[in-house]
Amino acid sequence: MLALVVGVLAWLLPQSGGKNSDVPEGYLGTWRGQVTMTFPGPLGEGRGTGIDEITIEQGSIGDTVVAQRAVDWGQNSGCSRSWQLAEVKSDRIILKAGTTDTPDDLPSGKTCLADLTMSVRLTDKATMVIQANYEILGTATGAFSGSLARQS
Repeated sequence: MLALVVGVLAWLLPQSGGKNSDVPEGYLGTWRGQVTMTFPGPLGEGRGTGIDEITIEQGSIGDTVVAQRAVDWGQNSGCSRSWQLAEVKSDRIILKAGTTDTPDDLPSGKTCLADLTMSVRLTDKATMVIQANYEILGTATGAFSGSLARQS
């Protein structure tokens, strides 16, 4: 009888270290890779490339579950931001940008976009693909995307 009670309690209690999480386990950890940003410009489309690191933690819909950090963008500064879990689909998670940290050395006239939605999809246990699209002033669109490898 005691074994039955313990078994039922183990099934009812939250898993993953006692914390409920809507984030699928395969996404958890730190990921790093090259990110390419495309954006419209007055003379045509521009492009920037750099290295970002993303750490995904447990959480529920609406929680901040991702920290994205610009690691190396060469002479260009990259933006870092947090992301909230917006939706979990069978093949991806959807994130909404939260707090954005603008670097002190961001070139004049450039800004870190805050109103973004990012799709994160695992391609295998060691690689994920990220894709975000955005609008500037409701007309011009740009995107950033990349393939990131699991670090931990």
